[in-house]
Amino acid sequence: MEIIKIRKAKESDMLTVYEQICKLEEIKLNINDFQNIYILNINDESKLYFVAEDSMGLSLGFISCHIQYLLHHCGKVAEIQELYVNEKYRGLGIGKKLIDQVEQKLKELDCVYFEVTAQNKRLDTHEFYKKTGFHSTHLKFTKKIS
Repeated sequence: MEIIKIRKAKESDMLTVYEQICKLEEIKLNINDFQNIYILNINDESKLYFVAEDSMGLSLGFISCHIQYLLHHCGKVAEIQELYVNEKYRGLGIGKKLIDQVEQKLKELDCVYFEVTAQNKRLDTHEFYKKTGFHSTHLKFTKKIS
């Protein structure tokens, strides 16, 4: 396997990340809203965005992680918001490399917990997170505000 580079995402990655997140969510998101949020978040130190790419600069995947101070943990807690690896490159360790990069940064930032949620229907994703050291400890409930 060729060398995979994990680097901090840049503003110029927006369109590629947009396409990946649309695939992840199985929906076409509003690109203008997406761009505004992407630019806002990429410049926020409490948000970590990383891209995985091959030696030719082809984007293979993306991860985003948000950090916040939580009272019930008495410290900084990070949560993966999105993790996407292009389908034809899955199973090659790219997702793990993205998680490892984020985790290394979280240690530098003295975070106390690293969390992730995944939709109930994504059973393969659940197994992936278990293999990368996450444990199922909570149920997440959501309510759409319209």
